[in-house]
Amino acid sequence: MQKRFIVIVFMTMLLMLAGIFIPNAALSTSDVSIKQQIEKRVGENAKLKTGKVKVAVENGFVVLYGSVDRYIQKMLYEKIAWKTKGVIEVENEIRVLPIVLMDDAAIERKVKEIVQTYERFQGVSINVTVKAGAVNVLITLNHPEDVLFFKRRIADIDGVVSIDIMANFFALRPT
Repeated sequence: MQKRFIVIVFMTMLLMLAGIFIPNAALSTSDVSIKQQIEKRVGENAKLKTGKVKVAVENGFVVLYGSVDRYIQKMLYEKIAWKTKGVIEVENEIRVLPIVLMDDAAIERKVKEIVQTYERFQGVSINVTVKAGAVNVLITLNHPEDVLFFKRRIADIDGVVSIDIMANFFALRPT
């Protein structure tokens, strides 16, 4: 009877330990899979070949860190991470270190050219300031979807290291 009790206690403890370690092993396998999926998709994207970015994953939380040449690359890394199955949160710590240094006035001109080039921005008001490649925009747009469209165009300008857009919308203005 005592041997049977010891066996039962031993089996119970073994099952309890398995319950503790098996889910953690499954999580780490999942984390490895998430990291591999992100790295695979990054490798398939020609625009990301010059990036020096590393991916850390723990329990579905992803941290992107390292450097890229252009802000658009930083955005693409984050988009890939967010679209990966199993990802719970993404922290984008990627730094933009431009190869082509453009002066702030030139970046500002290019941002204003975007507004002039696309019909969707006709009639919008804009205020742009650029300091050390950091672009700050105050703009009134027609539609909320225009913010991301605009941000992607700015992100493709050489020398841009950060983008902050503060938008108002014609359709959402109080009457």
